[in-house]
Amino acid sequence: MSTSGNLAAWLLDTALTNGVGPRIALREGDRAWTYAELADRVSRCSSALRTLKLQRGERVLVLMHDTLEAATAILGTIHAGAVAVPVSELSTSDDIQEYVLHCGAVIAITDQNHEQVLDAVRNETPDLREVICVGAKLPSSHDFNSILAAAQPMPAAPSGSTDVALLLYSAGSGPGELRAVPHTQRSIEAARESFAKELLQLTSADKVFSVARLSTAYGLGAGLMLPIALQAESLLFPAQAKSEPLFDALASFQPTVLFATPSVYAQLAHDAERLGKVKPLAALRSAIAGAEGMPERLIPRIRAVLGTEVTVGYGLTEIFQFALAGKSNDPGARAGVSGKPLTGVQVRLVDEDGDPVGADEIGTLELQCGSLFNGYWAGQGATPGTAGELRADGWFTTRDRFMVDKEGFYHHCGRVDDLFKVGGKWVSPSEVENALTAHEGVWEVAVVGADDDEGLIKPLAFVVTNVGWEGGAKLENELQEYVKATLAPYKYPRWIEFVDALPRGPGGKLLRYKLRPMRRRRKAETGSMPITNKKPSS
Repeated sequence: MSTSGNLAAWLLDTALTNGVGPRIALREGDRAWTYAELADRVSRCSSALRTLKLQRGERVLVLMHDTLEAATAILGTIHAGAVAVPVSELSTSDDIQEYVLHCGAVIAITDQNHEQVLDAVRNETPDLREVICVGAKLPSSHDFNSILAAAQPMPAAPSGSTDVALLLYSAGSGPGELRAVPHTQRSIEAARESFAKELLQLTSADKVFSVARLSTAYGLGAGLMLPIALQAESLLFPAQAKSEPLFDALASFQPTVLFATPSVYAQLAHDAERLGKVKPLAALRSAIAGAEGMPERLIPRIRAVLGTEVTVGYGLTEIFQFALAGKSNDPGARAGVSGKPLTGVQVRLVDEDGDPVGADEIGTLELQCGSLFNGYWAGQGATPGTAGELRADGWFTTRDRFMVDKEGFYHHCGRVDDLFKVGGKWVSPSEVENALTAHEGVWEVAVVGADDDEGLIKPLAFVVTNVGWEGGAKLENELQEYVKATLAPYKYPRWIEFVDALPRGPGGKLLRYKLRPMRRRRKAETGSMPITNKKPSS
């Protein structure tokens, strides 16, 4: 056990040893901290937390916008030998209460925007001993900057490279079914090698801009852990991802690498045309899209309107990186395909009996790699033999189904619990969604399985119409015939609901589990699933 196994010390001490102390590590708006300044603040944060009796292995909830202070809170917690638990700044008080109780957080670090949210749950979370707030207003909170100013820098707490440093909530888990994923220095080091260095060829010369949030594995890796691990410069973006401030940030920071979701790229393409911006991403060395599926028709728009090729990846919180990825102009690549396995990531597709499937057959993805977690927090996990299981042989059974073609490219076919059979044949929601989004009247869509009058599963589509189009019986019939002409007829949506927006998480990921209550309410209201255009109740 030594400080060399402490993730924060490994990141920052390595940078200082390599002589990059005077170089900029993190920016946020007009503020910038060098590696030396960041290391000092992290050490002071660690010291302040230990003064508040934080013990090795205890959990610290971080509920903040993506600021320099948030980065300090995460790294400072780890530096103190404790476990940082970053959660979305969009969380409600009910969400926060559930997170605190689930992970057993004893300290929470927040900002002025969320101080009241945390205060509202104090009576229901007796183990939460202290709240630290940037710009504290409540007498029950410690002021973040004041306690750091009063603290004396101190060495990192001794830790092992396999000690838990981070606890991240999987984006696919919903209320009442939280899954917390622990990660260690070993996880981050492996992700640095296969994802940052091998796939992205990230170096200390890069300037990284991640729009993804630090509360997600994608955003935490892209915006903080991996740039620091390679002594690059990273821009934090506290605001929500609106196009005009994003364009301003791109122009002033001039990043070489951009991380975002497909939803953000779609928004930027739309607004670039509206604002008359010509290929605003053309100067990027690399544009990366993750955290949700890439619509097939979006790739040509990113290329033509934004002026860049894009690396599309499929990643998991459980491995803190992409498992599959490919660049849009790779030889043989096709739009919307998830690419091929990264170096160091072993994958296989299996059927319901655990046997390998052949090319062009749908199977559940299993994988193993150096950054794979060691199991869900508090012994949670799937029933043996089901999706979400981490087996004793080191293989992890994901909740996603894929098909691999004869060229070795992997095609995402939906979540295990999203795929459904119609007439004994598998239907992939993403396949039907891709067919629908190819129609000019559809902006975005989500497809789920729903019971018909006979209790048989059929496709139900929730559609957000494009500008200038109106949902109704005419468009519904047109879309149904369009899908019939594009796919096998049994895959067409039997019902189409026109909605104003789809439920998405903070990073833009579609929250399919929230569509299921909408589906159930609709069935209860109508008594069955007739073809109507009534929007589901909110």
